[in-house]
Amino acid sequence: MIKFYFSEDLKKINRDEAKKRVLEKGGLIREEISNDLWYLVTNNPNASSEKLNRAKKLGVTFIDELDFLKMIE
Repeated sequence: MIKFYFSEDLKKINRDEAKKRVLEKGGLIREEISNDLWYLVTNNPNASSEKLNRAKKLGVTFIDELDFLKMIE
């Protein structure tokens, strides 16, 4: 099952709607960064927050909001 984490910087879709769409498609939502996370959705992958840095260290794939929207179509 594909697992997503959403950053706070989404612009075209709010986080609650994004989470709802993932769940409707059978995916899972993570509220924390973990080693089983598949995708971190962010429009600013170069930000230096603690969560983004942890995700980078764990090798999580970063995708932007537009790629996410294409993925769930």
